[in-house]
Amino acid sequence: MAFYKSKRHEKTLTPDEALAKLEHFCAYQERCPKEVRNKLAQLGVRGETADRIFGVLQGDGFFDEKRFAIAYAGGKFRINRWGRVRIRQELYIRDISPAVIGEALETIDEAAYLETLKQQLEKKRGQYGADNPRAREKTAAALIRAGFEQELVFKYL
Repeated sequence: MAFYKSKRHEKTLTPDEALAKLEHFCAYQERCPKEVRNKLAQLGVRGETADRIFGVLQGDGFFDEKRFAIAYAGGKFRINRWGRVRIRQELYIRDISPAVIGEALETIDEAAYLETLKQQLEKKRGQYGADNPRAREKTAAALIRAGFEQELVFKYL
């Protein structure tokens, strides 16, 4: 049995074609610099050409580290119900500077954050049931995995 082979033929992109593809890639959603570098490598663009394309995209405002971090933190908090710890870790993995990570986390409204923590707490309590002797422990573990601070979890638990 043969392995699946891609039908796409690997062709070398001209710098203009690579720039157009990356402009579309960046315009589709917010991107961090690491994602743009990875996409350049994926397209087979390397060396001085990659650096020039990266510089053009950055200069034209197609991506911005701070803008990405703020959008990412807000989205992951609102949609995925992640806590600050997990958001911080994910931004760190994407090579966002600590100062920018701090700014992005400050944009999360404290009242909304605590309300989300309480909602998640009640949801997890309901899932594990009152008759389960380990319900408190499981609830705390689930919220800590979701990225909420241990002190806050145990304070409201």
